[in-house]
Amino acid sequence: LRSVGPNDPVMFLSPAALQAQAHRFLEGFPGLVTYAVKSNPDESIITNLAAAGVTGFDVASPEEIALIRRLVPEAALHYNNPVRARHEIVFAVGRDVASYSVDSLSELDKLFALVPTTRANGQRVEITARYKLPVAGATYDFGAKFGATEELATEILRRVAECGYTPSLTFHPGTQCVDPQAWDAYIRAAGRIAQAAGV
Repeated sequence: LRSVGPNDPVMFLSPAALQAQAHRFLEGFPGLVTYAVKSNPDESIITNLAAAGVTGFDVASPEEIALIRRLVPEAALHYNNPVRARHEIVFAVGRDVASYSVDSLSELDKLFALVPTTRANGQRVEITARYKLPVAGATYDFGAKFGATEELATEILRRVAECGYTPSLTFHPGTQCVDPQAWDAYIRAAGRIAQAAGV
């Protein structure tokens, strides 16, 4: 950086630092650590995360699905863009996507029509109800962009379970959310939704 003095932005990558941070997440979180590909889809990022042991990837488009299938063929793919065209869903099914999020009944009906309940490996496909709350605490409130109300999320979750998919819930309190009470509110809402849905 000092010797060249570039005028344009330049990405500097330390594979060791990236892998160390991935290890920190993997060691500190007992669940599946999933990387959001849209945050940085550079192949060197993906391959280094995979080398560190990351096996889950949040994909938002057919292009991201194809990228991960090429670089990390056995990865678990979570298609968390809640609005998809039918041809995009068909593409995802053909690449054995593990999980889909949804926040409306019309999108849920598209998934029911096009996604089998079971994946190629015999595991059930997961359909996740994404919900939102009127909770502040983030730089950008994602509740204004995506998410079902608690009542609608309850209906989605119940229908997912009744149709033989693995039901789950997801939320995003917003970009750069630093208020722990926002997380508390969302987690409590998850309990209410699951209880009301009987899931």
